[in-house]
Amino acid sequence: MVTVAQTIKRNFKGVVAHWKSGLTNAYMEGLNSVFQATKRKARGYRSSVYLITMLYFIAGKLHLPAR
Repeated sequence: MVTVAQTIKRNFKGVVAHWKSGLTNAYMEGLNSVFQATKRKARGYRSSVYLITMLYFIAGKLHLPAR
């Protein structure tokens, strides 16, 4: 119990921020996972512009019109 109390005391601002906003870093971790998978798919492309384009395409949730 003492260890838990000390941990909460050390991270009090973060604990309060979590309770106010309800946010965690889970979204960013998931996004990082998507980016890492995209980097693996982009291997072999000639420039980083193609990687950035793929990241926008995949993570940007673009809705492209059907032909």
